[in-house]
Parts: sequence; C-alpha cells; structure tokens
Amino acid sequence: MSFKPSVLALSALLCVAACPAGAQTVYKCGTGGAVKYSDRPCSRRVVTTDDAAVPAPADARRARQNRALAQALRRRPGETEQQFALRRHRAAMLAEDRAECARLDTRMPVERASMINPDPDEVAKAAAALATSRKRFGELRC
Repeated sequence: MSFKPSVLALSALLCVAACPAGAQTVYKCGTGGAVKYSDRPCSRRVVTTDDAAVPAPADARRARQNRALAQALRRRPGETEQQFALRRHRAAMLAEDRAECARLDTRMPVERASMINPDPDEVAKAAAALATSRKRFGELRC
C-alpha cells in the first residue's frame, strides 16, 4: 500500500497538533493601569491558605443551634411558668426579632416612667414613643 506524500505530511501534522503542549503558568500583573504578563508572581508577598479559617459545616452549625434551643426549652430554677413560656416563645424567633424584643423590654419601662413628668410636652412625647413601642411589640409578637 502506498501513501501519497501529502497524506503522510497531513497525518504527521495532525499527530503533532494532537500532542499536548507544555503548559506554563502565566501571571497577569497590573500596575498603574498597565497590564504586564509574567512567568513569575507579580508580588513578592507570599499568601498561604494554611492559616485561613475554615467555615463550620452546616451540620455543626445546626447542632449548635439545636443545643441552644434545647437549653432554652429547659426550665430554669426559680423561673415562673410565665417567664418560661416567654423564653420558650422567644427562642423560636429570629435572632434579629429576639434582640429587638429585648430592646423593647428595656425601653418600654423607661417610656412609662417618662410619662410621670410635670411638663405636658414631655408626657406627650413619652406617650407617643410608648405607643410606637407597644405597636412594634405586638407586631413582633414578643
């Protein structure tokens, strides 16, 4: 069987093209708006990822949340039934809502105390603030 020279040349060319080229790492460096390509890293700063924080897996996070919820569902010594029910209810709330409820718990007694003031303007402001706090307290179902 005889091959034509062009077929042999074409097959040799295809074999060479199919061989993998030697891969080389190229770094793209940009300084002052100019882009420069290099075979070495752009910076002398060495970054290691050995010390990087590893995020906790979802299972570990879920386990911590379950432990915190289980603690919230246990009755504490000296706690009344009403206090226990409130704490259990708030444990099921979102963290942001729970924090806002705690702020409202602190703010509303101060606003009530501000209503005992001889100045009628201050009393009106305190009453308006207390009404706003109570409304938000109800919306959150604290």
